[in-house]
Amino acid sequence: MTDAIATGTVDGCVVVTPTGALDVATSPALHTWVHRCLDEGATRLVLDLSEVEFIDSTALRVLVSVHKRLRETESGGFAVVCPHARIRRIFDLTALDRVLTLTDTVDEAVIALKAP
Repeated sequence: MTDAIATGTVDGCVVVTPTGALDVATSPALHTWVHRCLDEGATRLVLDLSEVEFIDSTALRVLVSVHKRLRETESGGFAVVCPHARIRRIFDLTALDRVLTLTDTVDEAVIALKAP
């Protein structure tokens, strides 16, 4: 499991902050956590990866599932805070940087989700 997953709210956006590694062992917990937030009515979600040390393809699948689910809602949005080059490179290599909204800070992510 990840070291921890915290949830908070910033300006109407739910912010999920996992720590540690997001991999085949921890991705199911992440999936459960973020989809529970969506089931409870969150329509704007920020995934803050600033405390994540490693991410693999199973975690990327979780992110894609969240993106697809929120894309179907009229006012929904999803942004990923990814300030570290080693993690951002994975998004670049998989071309997910062209699909997902990537930012360097939570504040930038919230602004991106609130933009018309």
